[in-house]
Amino acid sequence: MIFQLNTGQLVYAKKVGLITMFRSNTVIISQIPEKLLTSVKFWLSSLVIWSLISAAPVHADSKQAIQAQFSSLFKLVTQELGTNQATYLADAQAYEAFIDTRVKSSWDVASTARALVGKSVFDTLAPDIRQSLVSAVDRTLVRYAFEGLDKYSGQTFDVVDLVVNQEAGMGWVQLLVQSPLIPNVNLDLLIKRNDSNQWKAVDIRFQGITYVMIKKREYRAIIEKQGVAALIEKLVQANQAFFNNL
Repeated sequence: MIFQLNTGQLVYAKKVGLITMFRSNTVIISQIPEKLLTSVKFWLSSLVIWSLISAAPVHADSKQAIQAQFSSLFKLVTQELGTNQATYLADAQAYEAFIDTRVKSSWDVASTARALVGKSVFDTLAPDIRQSLVSAVDRTLVRYAFEGLDKYSGQTFDVVDLVVNQEAGMGWVQLLVQSPLIPNVNLDLLIKRNDSNQWKAVDIRFQGITYVMIKKREYRAIIEKQGVAALIEKLVQANQAFFNNL
C-alpha cells in the first residue's frame, strides 16, 4: 500500500514501524504479519476501549437502527479521548475503572476466545477452564488498551457503512479513522447478535486481516503441543508482567 506522507507523518510512521521502504515521501506500508499485528493491536485498543465508550448493548434489529446506534456511539470518541487521555495516562486505576464500568458490556469476549482457540476446543472445555481462558483473553484485551492509550494523537472515528446478515446474526461496522499524523485508514468491527438480541463486538479487521486471524495460529499451536492450561498460563504471565510494571 503506497501513500504520500509529509515529514511529520514519515517520522511517526517510522517510529511505529509501519514503513518497509521509502524514497522521497513515497512510503510502502508493511504487509508483514508481525508489523500488521502491532498496527492491529493499536487499532484494536482504539476500538475495543475507545470506540465503545458509553455504549449500551445494541438491541436494534434493523440495519438503520444499528447503524444509527454505532454512529452516535463513535461521535463520543474524540470528545472522551481529548478530555480524559491525560488523566488515564496518569492514573491507571481510573482507566481500568472506566473500562470495567463503561466498555466491557459491549464486547463479547467469550466469542472472541472461542474463535481464537476453535469452537471444537472451546465447547469441550470444563466450565472452570473455559472461564479461565475467557478471563485471560479479557485481560489481554485490557492490556492492549493500556498499550495503545499513549499512541492516541487526535484520531477521529466515523461509521461510514454497515453490513448486517440478520439470518446469521453477524455484521461488520466499517469505520473511517482520520488522523493528523498518518494517512486515513478503514477498519471493520465484527459484531454479533447474542441470545439476548444484543449486538456486541467480537473482532476487528484491518487491511483485510482480523485480530483473530493473526493470533489463532499461535494459540492453537500452544494448545496442540502443551494444552489449554499452557495457553492460559502464557497469557496470565504476560498480563501480570505488564500490569506489575505500570
